Amino acid sequence: MNNQAPSIYESFNARTLTNEQLCSSFIVSEDFQELASTNHTIMIGPRGSGKTTLVRMLQVENLDIWNDPNAQSYRDSVSFSGVFIPTDRLWKNQYENIKKNHKGDSLLESLLLSTFSYHSIERLVSTLEYRLKRSTSKFKSINISKVDEAELIVELASLWKVKPKISSIRSLEVSITAKKKEIIDYISTRDKSPDRSDQPPSIIGGDIVSILGSSVRVINSFINERGHKWAFLFDELELAPDELIQPLVNAMRGGPEDLIFKLSLSPYHKKLTVTQDGDSSMNNQDLSFINLTSKSEKSGIDFSTRLCQSIFIKKDLDKPVEKYFEKPREINAYNLFKELSNKDENFKLYLNSNNIDIDDINTYTEKDKAPTIRKIKFIAYIRNYYIKKDGHRASRKQCPDYYAGFENLCKAMEYNPRMLIGLANKLIPHAKSSGTISISQQLSVLNEIFNSYRALLNTIALESSGQKFTSIYDVIDIIAQYFSNQIVGKKFVAEPKGTLTFKSEESRNFLDAIGLALNAGALIADGGVNESFHNLDDLMKARCRLSHIFSHKYNLLFAKSRVIEFSDVLKSTNNKVNEISVVNTNGDPEPGQIGLI
Repeated sequence: MNNQAPSIYESFNARTLTNEQLCSSFIVSEDFQELASTNHTIMIGPRGSGKTTLVRMLQVENLDIWNDPNAQSYRDSVSFSGVFIPTDRLWKNQYENIKKNHKGDSLLESLLLSTFSYHSIERLVSTLEYRLKRSTSKFKSINISKVDEAELIVELASLWKVKPKISSIRSLEVSITAKKKEIIDYISTRDKSPDRSDQPPSIIGGDIVSILGSSVRVINSFINERGHKWAFLFDELELAPDELIQPLVNAMRGGPEDLIFKLSLSPYHKKLTVTQDGDSSMNNQDLSFINLTSKSEKSGIDFSTRLCQSIFIKKDLDKPVEKYFEKPREINAYNLFKELSNKDENFKLYLNSNNIDIDDINTYTEKDKAPTIRKIKFIAYIRNYYIKKDGHRASRKQCPDYYAGFENLCKAMEYNPRMLIGLANKLIPHAKSSGTISISQQLSVLNEIFNSYRALLNTIALESSGQKFTSIYDVIDIIAQYFSNQIVGKKFVAEPKGTLTFKSEESRNFLDAIGLALNAGALIADGGVNESFHNLDDLMKARCRLSHIFSHKYNLLFAKSRVIEFSDVLKSTNNKVNEISVVNTNGDPEPGQIGLI
């Protein structure tokens, strides 16, 4: 039996990997370069977009053991000590249960909130311990005397109200773990016996920002690094209550000078305020935003190529990765337009009204009709594939090869690392068996991934008045069908609509569902840097498009499309829904964890 832990290419979540596995397979991206700066940072993206991998790679230990041509330049430039702090799903459920079952019990709420402070302190001590390992640590190593180290432990234990059995870093860490258990045990017994009168555990006071600030000042004073910055890398904060997230965001403007906060979040947070008031942090002034779903095509393809190449090489496929993929055939505009105009009267009318003579297509220049021809070429190609000679729509088992080819498959995955890993692993057997992945095989795998993703979205339950929407996918399906009709409907539309806004009052009733679709990666925020983070108010100012994972199924373009108000989509499809609400998200949807590998 092989008890070896899974590699990154066989694992869905970076949290399950050892540090060695993570470092050995890490692919540097522009997002990592920005994250490694000394700025406070909010990084957003759906599950599978690489948030955990990126923040974990800034840990002191991982920067220390990372063996890569890029590694030393990052060790030279990263001036802070990174402390990775994951968020626990079980902890969030405990907190919500306390809020629900003991409403107004400030003691229990403060005790439970303190467990997150102790969790953060515990991770800080773990990083400090690694830096003190003089025999192994090279990056950010600390050299202090045993006497100073013992005195530091005494000071920290007093500050944190814990009691290590001996003056060692390891014992200090164990005492923090014991304190967390003591708090949870007290809450549990208090939950069962509300009238118990024994004293609650003694806990450190203050909010998490002030606690971390005072802790770092004490540590820096003993290790002779006054002013040294510690970066707290909070992961999956969507699993934490707003009472914890908001102080961290607020601290990005005028917080402790020795602290840097890097927060990993899902795109939508209903009550969280980032840039809405005068006291909040300002993008590009106090903090930077990293939106993992807004990569440029160039950077997305570059990252996807390097990631997939590394996966193929591990399976002894060492040609340039794109060479394994059969390419879609070139589109001959003359033949295409001739064929489509013979069976699509609407297309013929469009050509005539725009004075486009099919026989002159090859002579048109940039000053003439060439830009118009480029604009409509792919729409015409998809229409021609589906429209029969009698003008009716054909039923096809497979989508057109427009969606195939290495770059188009990467676009369909939205350059999402977890989905790219799944795609590559599904395609590798075809590459090994024949040396080439055919168009048919590419589209078959693409459809497999789509079906798995659709199944995931169907687990995110909704309830609506009027017509019943039972899941997030029902909402996505309505949107996708409308956009599809723009491409292959009866009327030829040269500039189809494919981007949503949510400004109307009717749309406002759907914002929670839209937010969940953003968090699941089914919708992608399509805007500038000021639209890269969404609470309820931000969402009404945002623009979104469907993920390209739906493109092949609904005959959609990869190109940027015109805007339509979401409520107008509903009206046009006779879906009159006054209100929609979330019934059950099964904890928190995890797009990407969809059986891809």
